[in-house]
Amino acid sequence: MTTTHSLAKHDSLYQLLSMLTGPEFGERPACADEDPELFFPESGQVAQISEAKTVCLSCPIRRACLSYALQHGVQGVWGGTTEDERRAMRRGASSRKAVA
Repeated sequence: MTTTHSLAKHDSLYQLLSMLTGPEFGERPACADEDPELFFPESGQVAQISEAKTVCLSCPIRRACLSYALQHGVQGVWGGTTEDERRAMRRGASSRKAVA
């Protein structure tokens, strides 16, 4: 059963996909034909996370998607990364800036 919370997540995914398609990002996103639920796994759903990341591996706009996710703090798998992985990326970037 899909909850209102899930639908809101899906709406943002489809809004992003509609913004990212076009010549500035290249081809159609690999996730466009997938069930959006795949990219919003419940905590601990390792197989689902792995499946979502596999879709992302072949995506022509993976970098743009990851950049968007890093800038906007979105939930789910974006650009082949989980929320925890993106948090670690941001922490790493922050610590490198502090050292420089």
